[in-house]
Amino acid sequence: MNGRSQGPPTREHLLNTRRRIVAVGQGKKLLERKRDALVRAVDEERRLFRETQKAFFAAAKKITFFYSMVRLFEGDGAIRFLSAGSGSLGIRVDKKSVMGCRYSHFSAAPEDKRRLSWKLPFDPAVTTLTVEDLLKSLGDNEECIWKYINLKTKISAIERELSRTTLEINTLEHVVLPSLEGDARRIEDLLSERERQEKFVAKRVARRRRAG
Repeated sequence: MNGRSQGPPTREHLLNTRRRIVAVGQGKKLLERKRDALVRAVDEERRLFRETQKAFFAAAKKITFFYSMVRLFEGDGAIRFLSAGSGSLGIRVDKKSVMGCRYSHFSAAPEDKRRLSWKLPFDPAVTTLTVEDLLKSLGDNEECIWKYINLKTKISAIERELSRTTLEINTLEHVVLPSLEGDARRIEDLLSERERQEKFVAKRVARRRRAG
């Protein structure tokens, strides 16, 4: 982004440059308010994420433990049996927005709005306690898993928007405004010099007329 103003050093050009300085300053203030709002939003989301992350890690640890127990006592065949024919979980992706920041929100597809454990083909009459524990753990922690994924996605999107907004502010503050202000000073100096020259020429002409 280049704030340098193009055109001859005229008073109209000077006025246009000053208008641009005012407009850029107002735009910078709007961006600063947006940045402050994004900072507050990301701080709140990070707080929620820290709480969710603890629950997610605890859930992952529990699921991993039961998974290991099934493999230990039932063998890999039980794992293959549980996953046979289950297919992939349908994922629904919704686009959401906060303060102009777009991000994806994930959930189970409408046709798969069941607990994760319900997608696993097992026979309750022949299943073991370890398998039941694994399936129950998957189902009980499904909401926590979705929440963890969505918070992480949302925070990443807000952080990207915050970085972009901060970059725009810095560009306006350190590049565009100094360039425009430098142009305004240059035009003012040229106009002042031109005015002095015109006054000098006018005085010489007046003296010659009086002498003549």
